[in-house]
Amino acid sequence: MIEPVTDNRALVFDVQSFSIHDGPGIRTTVFFKGCPLNCMWCHNPESKKAKPELVYHQNLCVGCLLCVGVCESGAQLVLPDGTHAVNHGACTGCGKCIEVCCYGALDISGKTYSPEELCEKISGDKRYFNLEGGKNGERGGITFSGGEPLRYAGFIANFCALIPGVHTAMETSGYGSREDFEKIIDCIDIFLFDIKMINAVEHKKRCGVDNELIFRNLEFLYASKKKIVLRLPLIQGINDTEEQFDGVAELLRKYPEIERAEILPYHNFGIAKAESLGIEVSPELPRLNAGKETIEKWLGASRERGCANVYCA
Repeated sequence: MIEPVTDNRALVFDVQSFSIHDGPGIRTTVFFKGCPLNCMWCHNPESKKAKPELVYHQNLCVGCLLCVGVCESGAQLVLPDGTHAVNHGACTGCGKCIEVCCYGALDISGKTYSPEELCEKISGDKRYFNLEGGKNGERGGITFSGGEPLRYAGFIANFCALIPGVHTAMETSGYGSREDFEKIIDCIDIFLFDIKMINAVEHKKRCGVDNELIFRNLEFLYASKKKIVLRLPLIQGINDTEEQFDGVAELLRKYPEIERAEILPYHNFGIAKAESLGIEVSPELPRLNAGKETIEKWLGASRERGCANVYCA
């Protein structure tokens, strides 16, 4: 069952304290669950579905099979050879298997919060928001990420009303309605705006949706004079093409007031996460992280196109 979206309830799969890679300074990043995209390289595959999901860490399972005894939906299985397996599609999220698992092999990803509950959750982090930290010695705050946080625009607006004076950032795919952007445009200080693929056909093939709406929303934010950082996930052999670098350079020329662009080099953390969720991993994905030489090549390609404000995150 998909969780209903309301202005007072949101599904969150992680709250990460002391983050220095999701906006200026030292921050707390709130990861919302549910995304309209389906990027093949997603490093947070647990963020895709807008419902709680069973996570199975096979490497932690000792085969005690206590979970099988309490599972009433058929999600926990015994194979013919006596080993344990999981049918993720059968899980109802009751949590009984987690209660009897002593080894941390099972978990549920996704917890519902009200704005007040989330405010209480991050209350202890506020002490470092005004400290100068992060890469550039800037002051920190809260970053909304996901998934796609725009799905919870009304919730985020209500939450921000509870934390006046705290710097806010939103990491977004840009795929959302104008109405949702308008709900949060006055309470977000800076947008970390993903540009995943310039080519519309490839974007739909690799990310599941067309990118026309994304570019329209980038235009809207820029015309609204919002602070914008472009974020450029680059995956070797998939979107590190001449067309991609040309397109990003064109965007930076078209929108000269964009603060900068940040390359997000591919890493393979999402592969193990996907496997723990029972999600098939594309054989096209690299199994190795992007190396230093590859990253330097990407930065060089940007510099060659006159983009002085492109950096590696």
